[in-house]
Amino acid sequence: SMWRKLRNAAWNYRRLLFMLATPPLLLPLPLMIATKESYCAFVLLLMAIFWTTEVIPLPITAMFPAILFPAFGIMTSSQVATAYFKDFHFLLIGVICLATSIQKWGLHRRVALRLVGAVGVKPAWLTLGFMSGCGFLSMWVHNTSAVTMVMPIAEAVLRQIRRAGEGGRGEHDDLQLAVIRDEYAALGPMR
Repeated sequence: SMWRKLRNAAWNYRRLLFMLATPPLLLPLPLMIATKESYCAFVLLLMAIFWTTEVIPLPITAMFPAILFPAFGIMTSSQVATAYFKDFHFLLIGVICLATSIQKWGLHRRVALRLVGAVGVKPAWLTLGFMSGCGFLSMWVHNTSAVTMVMPIAEAVLRQIRRAGEGGRGEHDDLQLAVIRDEYAALGPMR
């Protein structure tokens, strides 16, 4: 029927409809109360709704204040830029790039192999190994950065332990040997 087709079409375009319908529904707030606070509340509510419903990608939603605050006269563009470009943000971006390159070149698998070879696969020893690694990195980089760098290593260790455990091995020594064997096979030639 006609209503079913209309309903299906609305469902297929729900994100677009929601994205287009939300700003006009919130528009009475800044129009009725023309203050910087109401403009800020409009941007805040719009961001909260878009953020929770994810009608557009989150990075685009996060940039709303950079565009709308100067447009509404809430803050100048230089004040907004200062809030967005703190030293800590650049530190995180750099560490995320470093963690990505660690993954791309397989360094996380090599470190995981050395970690499992050094401490074994018992959960308590693995935990100690990861805590020591994070603690060592935290002496030179921010704690969040250290964890970001160690996450690919932890994922590689867990993946290898699961893969080795699926082979039916119950003994920790057999599991450790299987993890080391699988890691050497996955590494390929060391350059």
